[in-house]
Amino acid sequence: MEKVVFSSWDGKIFDNRQGTEDAVKTELPLGIPSPQKGGEVAAIVSWNGIIVNKPQADVVGLLIAYLQEARKLSCGECSVCSLGIDEALLIIEGIRNGSSSSAELKRLEGIVALVRENAKCSFGRVAALSPLADALEYFEADFTNCAKEGGDKGTLRYQSWVGAPCMQACPAGIDIPGYLELIKNGRFLDSLNLVRERCVLPGVIGRACTNPCESACVRGTLDAPLAIRLLKRYVADAELANGGGILPTNEAKEEKVAIVGAGPAGLAAAFYLRRFGYGVTIFEALPKAGGMAAFGIPDYRLPKDILNYEVDLIKRMGVEIKLNTKIDKLDWQGLQASGYKALYLAVGAHAGTKMGCEGEDTVAPDFVQGVDFLRELVLGKAVKQRGKVAIIGGGNVAMDCARNCLRLGFEEVIVVYRRSETEMPASSTEIKEAKEEGVKFEFLKAPVKIVRKDGKLVGIECISMELGAPDESGRRRPIPIKGSETMFAIDMVIAATGQKPELEFAAKAGLAISDWGLIKVDEQNQVTNIAGVFAGGDCVTGAATLIEALASGRQVALAIDAYLKGEVFSRLPDIDWGDARQQHDKGFVVKIPRQETAHLAIEERSKSYEEVERGLDAAAARAEASRCLRCYRLVVWA
Repeated sequence: MEKVVFSSWDGKIFDNRQGTEDAVKTELPLGIPSPQKGGEVAAIVSWNGIIVNKPQADVVGLLIAYLQEARKLSCGECSVCSLGIDEALLIIEGIRNGSSSSAELKRLEGIVALVRENAKCSFGRVAALSPLADALEYFEADFTNCAKEGGDKGTLRYQSWVGAPCMQACPAGIDIPGYLELIKNGRFLDSLNLVRERCVLPGVIGRACTNPCESACVRGTLDAPLAIRLLKRYVADAELANGGGILPTNEAKEEKVAIVGAGPAGLAAAFYLRRFGYGVTIFEALPKAGGMAAFGIPDYRLPKDILNYEVDLIKRMGVEIKLNTKIDKLDWQGLQASGYKALYLAVGAHAGTKMGCEGEDTVAPDFVQGVDFLRELVLGKAVKQRGKVAIIGGGNVAMDCARNCLRLGFEEVIVVYRRSETEMPASSTEIKEAKEEGVKFEFLKAPVKIVRKDGKLVGIECISMELGAPDESGRRRPIPIKGSETMFAIDMVIAATGQKPELEFAAKAGLAISDWGLIKVDEQNQVTNIAGVFAGGDCVTGAATLIEALASGRQVALAIDAYLKGEVFSRLPDIDWGDARQQHDKGFVVKIPRQETAHLAIEERSKSYEEVERGLDAAAARAEASRCLRCYRLVVWA
């Protein structure tokens, strides 16, 4: 709660410019950063209203800045929005410099109404001129005074933020409306280049992303969300189908950066650092680059030629990847002596976590960790089928293990999960396809004992659970029901209840490790307690998604770039502008069916590792992209 002198946020008007009310407060959006070092935000102009914290705030100047930024977002396709912004700016700037009178304000009201009624996209109808409507209603005196005084009040220093519900949900902040607009107009390469500004593995993410953007899509409240992931996949596949591409770099710099780990976080950092011109070497313990994308996601979800192509693009930029090079001892001084000026630890989380189950410490081939099981398959090590297999866990690793087991010929595959299906962290697509292929599920069950007879695993004892109040994850906490133990006859158990990083090498080098077994870093610049050594990805956050790892890698690259330039890097805080889907009038929108992709026939899936999802063709991609409402949200503050 913050004190304000005026607010029209979300259509709720509070006006205390006369100072007649004492200590009145109003709900404000969270996390608004200061426009300069220190200092209070004077005023905010946004798609959702105007907020004034200081009575002397230059609302008219800030409105001009807002419209100038809005003009950059206006595509001009329907011309209504762009022409309306141009005309509004002409009038307001004329009033500002004294060449027009405040009588022009009436014409501004007509322009706002015209654009709101006739613009084709959500940005034009909702965001482009909404704050102008509020300003005309509540700040007429400010316009009038401008006309009387003439001239400018001085150079306005402001900051801006551009988002959309889908962009806010995307961990990498990809300009989703922007790349969909380019697809709609057939500019596939331009679309891919825009995606790569924030996502360096578009073909991989186009297949394996958990796509939180689609859950946030405004279109989902009307008919069906945009197929954002599939559209990203389409432009990546189109480049490969046309012979591949080349990733640009800047002029080479003298400084070199070392990276430990060639997973998504390490590859992303290498891409951006190399694009900045730095020499980059990645040290990777495994025989292939890609991290969990290479050793955790099966071919039926992510063909390895897609991953290999995108890794090769990064290598062709000049990034050196040294495979089979495990760092058992962190020798930062030695690396410095070899000319490296910064080190980034992106070692991921490749060790399984314990279930807390009696008997799980017994080392035997009939009880394995899910991440180890998946890695061994990629390395070509044979897995002996053992009749019935139980996979413990409810995430995507559990689903990948289960669907692999079907393809390996196990007699029966059962997923045991301690919560209900609603709480499962695995993607709904993964769960649906696992069920279609024949995977069985035992919900609200948790293993308490691995049962062996003469050293051989014969079953698992599980206890039934009931759901209590939500825990820190937001999901309802599972509570054991006393006396409800049940025995399942099982020949093999795969534990997929979580992952953690292996950080003995880092601890020995003096790096600070948290109580959670993660590397401690400064949240602003990702630097560790050792100068010049940075860390990010799963070894800092714990096991997360591929897109989160890519986003972390980019942030660290920006931080290292600033460090090598002798600059202070401070990542912008996450700005929570609320649920933008619910805070505007979507206007009249024709319902259009979502373009769906074909899938490999169910009866064929368990017999091969052929990719299940087929993807969209060019016509379908353009048709699907045209469903985008361009729900850009613009905020300007000073």
